[in-house]
Amino acid sequence: MTSHQRWVFAFWVYLGILLSISLSAYLRVFPTQIAQIPYYDKILHFILLGIAAYVSYLSFNKRKIKILNFYLPLAPLIVILFCILDEITQLLVPYRSFDLVDLACDICGIVLFTWLAEITPSE
Repeated sequence: MTSHQRWVFAFWVYLGILLSISLSAYLRVFPTQIAQIPYYDKILHFILLGIAAYVSYLSFNKRKIKILNFYLPLAPLIVILFCILDEITQLLVPYRSFDLVDLACDICGIVLFTWLAEITPSE
């Protein structure tokens, strides 16, 4: 298995993990013990979406697209799009809430982990 194939495999495994975490939040089956950690929600947004950006960017071979004379990383942009869609969806669910701070934590994690992926040597 090549290095790139491992990143693609890691991407699909991590996507499954993220989807199960998201589904558990929508179904309200998230472990209640985690709520004892201060700011756990913000920390998880930062780390989970940051890892999603890292793994997806490397699985896409650090592919970039040109927007207005800027080359932007494709996979992290897709992750940001899904974060925005998820926050908007939370407006429609009575026991979930739209939170700009959550979105800011998502974007900060995505930016940091994309930078980490950018400096990760390609094989």
